[in-house]
Amino acid sequence: MAKPNATYLVRVHSAKMLIDHAMKYYALTYADFDMPPHLFDYQLKLMPLSDLEALLCKIELLTQDPAYTAKLTQSDSLKQFGPFVQLLASSTNLGMAIKRMNTIHNALQSGVQVNMLLSGSIAKWRILTPTMLPQARIHESILAAGSFVRLLKLFHGDDYQPVVIHLSGNMIGKTGEIEAIFNCPIVWNSPNTQVWFPAKDITCPRRFELPTPQVKAFTVEQAMSYMLIPQPQDTLKVVFELTKYALFFGYPTLEFVAQKMGMKPLTLQRRLQDQSIAFTDIVHHSICDEATALMGSELSIQEIAHRVGYKTTASFSVAFKRMYGVTPVQYRKTLL
Repeated sequence: MAKPNATYLVRVHSAKMLIDHAMKYYALTYADFDMPPHLFDYQLKLMPLSDLEALLCKIELLTQDPAYTAKLTQSDSLKQFGPFVQLLASSTNLGMAIKRMNTIHNALQSGVQVNMLLSGSIAKWRILTPTMLPQARIHESILAAGSFVRLLKLFHGDDYQPVVIHLSGNMIGKTGEIEAIFNCPIVWNSPNTQVWFPAKDITCPRRFELPTPQVKAFTVEQAMSYMLIPQPQDTLKVVFELTKYALFFGYPTLEFVAQKMGMKPLTLQRRLQDQSIAFTDIVHHSICDEATALMGSELSIQEIAHRVGYKTTASFSVAFKRMYGVTPVQYRKTLL
């Protein structure tokens, strides 16, 4: 469960997967969501878990389909694993893939507790995620269980059937609908999400080849570089990431970031002062950090300035030079 005074973060990939599915199967468009479309070009950016959970609830409202997350998990596309697919698919057996998936869960979202226990002939994969919105809990649980079942089917085939799935939250959908989708019994209102399957199946070797054109994937080395994610109560690092997220909505403000952290602006300001740093300093560093990352792209200086919240190229250039001692144009020339 979520801890008080903690701000949990999640990769944008999770939101992109939901919106892509909603647009493909329910005829929704980006206009139906209060999120800038260009945000989803950066799947590994971090966003507040509260925004993802609000999105989960909004999609259920818009689609009028409580089972939409369960249907999403049944896709045979490896895109469900995002850019980490190579890390999973390169595993020599299911046991190695499960260990890697557990690591990936901690790279996709902060505050996750995930493990696997052996109980006699049964293996029990378990995951507990912090929940900010109670009504989103069941959808998070279904997505977690569904991704693990997809991993089992990746190694054992699409006809593979788990022993039982435990889901956190009240029953959704029509009677028996979720059971039919997962093709196994469901236990509702579990304290955590669990997938039970025969322990002997862990040793199953990899018999498939990765269809590389299907998804742009990381190498194992690239994937490992994203294994660290700010801890929920590390205020300074969380604020730094949220100012980067705020850039997609305009120039970062104290009010925007404080709202995402569930506190009053004055409270956040005081917490930063306790660490001898001003919010404006964090914003300045975030903007310059994002700007330098975009310098190697095909975007013009004007487009980069707009992307990081500046209305004019001149004001952006002044701020950039204050940080790096050179103008954006001069900096870009050093990259050639």
